[in-house]
Amino acid sequence: MSKKEAGVSYVDCSNRDEPLRKNELCEIDISQFGSNCSKAQKFGYSMGKPCIFIKLNKIYGWVPPVFETVDELPEDMPGYLRDEIKSQYSDGQNKITKKMVWLSCQGENAADKENIGELSITPYPGIPAAYFPFMRQPGYTSPMVAIHFKRPEPAVLINIECKAWFKGVVHNRRDRVGSVHFELLVD
Repeated sequence: MSKKEAGVSYVDCSNRDEPLRKNELCEIDISQFGSNCSKAQKFGYSMGKPCIFIKLNKIYGWVPPVFETVDELPEDMPGYLRDEIKSQYSDGQNKITKKMVWLSCQGENAADKENIGELSITPYPGIPAAYFPFMRQPGYTSPMVAIHFKRPEPAVLINIECKAWFKGVVHNRRDRVGSVHFELLVD
């Protein structure tokens, strides 16, 4: 990414909580996705452990309403994500310390859940709220995460659904609102 965009300043958003200003952009450091999801490792494809990159659509002016406390986390949020937020991203009491649009990814059906294997989402299990809002800044790059599938069952088509989690999100599988569906087949 060029750092010479006129009138735009690049900021480190990795530990930032406040929203972007109209003339700011977040620096995106590709090393944040880890060595498994790097070009040098062919993004895991040559080892049958692929990395899939996911981004949120650009919505002009949208600042995600984030969860402030653990008590606000929805009941239907997957338990593994709730546990990770509680253990890694809360103050040990009730306050969530990282403002995020959280992301969960799971197999859609029982067979998919059995065959998906272990996965990790990097650099965080979601997208920091600091990357928002999109204000048509010149040079804006949509924030993304890498989903590293560590042991997907080979030769099986796996249906995967990833959901975004923030206050007021609506998930509608039929219309793919608040979520994305894709299929993974590893030879």
